[in-house]
Amino acid sequence: MKKPRVVVKVGTNVLTRPDGGLDHDRIADLTRQLAELQGQAEVILVSSGAVGAGREFQSFAGEKDPVIKKQMLAAIGQGRLFQVYADFFKEQSVLPAQALITRYDFKHPEAYQNIKATLEGLLRNGILPIINENDVVSFEETTFSDNDQLAALTAAMLGADLLVILSVIDGFFTADPHEDPKAKLIEEVKEISPELWAYCQDSLSKGGTGGMLSKLKAAETSTRHGIRTIVASGRKAKVLASAFAGEPVGTLFLPQARKPLSPKRDWMVNHAQTLGKITVDQGAEKALKSDKSLLAVGVTLVSGEFKKKDVLMIESQTGIRLGVGLAAADSATIREMLNERPQGAIVIHKNHLYLF
Repeated sequence: MKKPRVVVKVGTNVLTRPDGGLDHDRIADLTRQLAELQGQAEVILVSSGAVGAGREFQSFAGEKDPVIKKQMLAAIGQGRLFQVYADFFKEQSVLPAQALITRYDFKHPEAYQNIKATLEGLLRNGILPIINENDVVSFEETTFSDNDQLAALTAAMLGADLLVILSVIDGFFTADPHEDPKAKLIEEVKEISPELWAYCQDSLSKGGTGGMLSKLKAAETSTRHGIRTIVASGRKAKVLASAFAGEPVGTLFLPQARKPLSPKRDWMVNHAQTLGKITVDQGAEKALKSDKSLLAVGVTLVSGEFKKKDVLMIESQTGIRLGVGLAAADSATIREMLNERPQGAIVIHKNHLYLF
């Protein structure tokens, strides 16, 4: 019988002491919980904390560039963080593996399939992957805003059944409970409404790059993929066992109904970088909804510079996003099609197109 699949994300503030160093007692408890959970499920850990681990050895106080400073700290701390995990997991007879990922790996189909196949292989062999962003090589175009989103995208990529995001507060609140004593815990969220976004605009946590806003964004991503998502305190005893058993803990975000996508379309819709935009007229919009290819005759505007097989956004003339698809030709060729209007010229083939 196939085991359920669980992604656990743990934030920097859960793993570190007030002085910024790693909290080894907390990590030891976390690894015990993960080892117990692995007896019932396939487990993937997405862990922050590399920069905090690096600060145990060096502060780089003289480095003025904050990005370079962060990357140097991560270069020192990433190996240290994994070694701490590996030592504690050894006591639990669990073999971990490290996977460092950037946004690039989700945006490009070959990299996406490679990392997915690697993680699937590790899980088949009973190995627990520990995933973190590769801060040392990340730059603006390839970085995640935070590891909450990395966890949600990983859960979606692997078809997880449950995503647990561990923070230093007990769940999702109507306001920051550290700042507002009247803040109330929301125990269950059936759908992510505008009211929820308003609750978390000013609730970014200190120390990490996450906070309630990033957790809500992650929950939106994961629940859209049909994944039950829980935000809870990483300091609560046996929190993972409670979450897995369906017991009330933190905030439960209920999964949304979702028609499964093929791996190719899932990548195209949820991960790929759109490199151009195609604006279509009403006739083309109607044809697309009838499962037709997008022809040059229905295109009113081509925006951006792109190559053949790059992902394009399709929009109506009123700016409504209709879907995404793979370009049948490069941007220069498609612009020529618009000028010449050759009969039956295809801009996006129906087999390479997905409507929202």
